[in-house]
Amino acid sequence: MALVQSLILVGGGGTGSDVMSLIEACNQLNDVQRYEVRGLLDDGAEAGSYRFGVKVLGGLDQGAELCAQDPDVLLVDCMGSPDNYTRRKVVLTDAGLDLGRFATLIHPHASVAFDAQIGFGSLIFANVSILSDVVVGSHVTILANCVLNHGVRVADFAILASNVCLSGDVVVGSASYLGCGVNVKGRIKIGAGALAGLGSAVIRDIADGETVVGVPARPIARVK
Repeated sequence: MALVQSLILVGGGGTGSDVMSLIEACNQLNDVQRYEVRGLLDDGAEAGSYRFGVKVLGGLDQGAELCAQDPDVLLVDCMGSPDNYTRRKVVLTDAGLDLGRFATLIHPHASVAFDAQIGFGSLIFANVSILSDVVVGSHVTILANCVLNHGVRVADFAILASNVCLSGDVVVGSASYLGCGVNVKGRIKIGAGALAGLGSAVIRDIADGETVVGVPARPIARVK
């Protein structure tokens, strides 16, 4: 009998609900349970309460202790809000969580090329297509129906919302956020901490920390 991997979710927002669906899809594959969710950590929810049917075990600062108690448990990075996407790494490390202790989850209906590389702690949702020579870093979230064409590079902690399409050899910087339906021309470079708004068509490089919107995408001042 295959061993069941124990998981603790980190973050109780909407992405956590999506992750539960991802886990359920993995468990339904060949009718074999691969994962069991023990609970979740969320600083904004009361311990003992429930989020999307999962018990809140405490705040993020409880994670290190829980991991020490069970050396086999893995965490799942469920933080994905466009309001705080640049701070994901800081939030996790400030809570004392080991960034290498996070599970990589790939939906059974995702298509991943044989030579693609996906880092630890990354989440790949349904109907994502990852083509040849693509490298996805650690703690990257790629939501449903995204397409990453040949030679794409996605750095750590980046988030791709649903229906993003990256043409060949695009480089996506660390802790960046691409909104739903963003299309990026080939060989474009997107800087660290950048944001491309909903439905943008990116045909020029985006600088670090820059926000762009529109067709074609143009820089705008970021609302504080």
